Amino acid sequence: MALVVFRSKAAGEIFMFAETARRIFEIIGRQESPRGVITAEQVPEALQKLVAAVEEEKAQLKAAGEQADLQDKEGDGTVRPRPITLGQRAFPLIEMLREAQKKKVDVTWGI
Repeated sequence: MALVVFRSKAAGEIFMFAETARRIFEIIGRQESPRGVITAEQVPEALQKLVAAVEEEKAQLKAAGEQADLQDKEGDGTVRPRPITLGQRAFPLIEMLREAQKKKVDVTWGI
């Protein structure tokens, strides 16, 4: 499985599985490519889109969790594993984008 490396002068390198990076590229409206850049001018929009997607997922998981809690109270008793969320996977990149926005620098990626 390939890794994608995100870099910025605002933060250290972030390594991410290609599958996760693909999902993030889709969210922020970027085409998947072996190399790319989110310019300093594009960083705020990319950050906003990614944070919005994470918040949307949180709301969906909360609603699903409440439904599962109701089912458990009915006697199912099944222990369900908690999925790894987009928020957990995207957190390092969100922090990089926040720092890049503060410092007005680009974020690049490569395989």
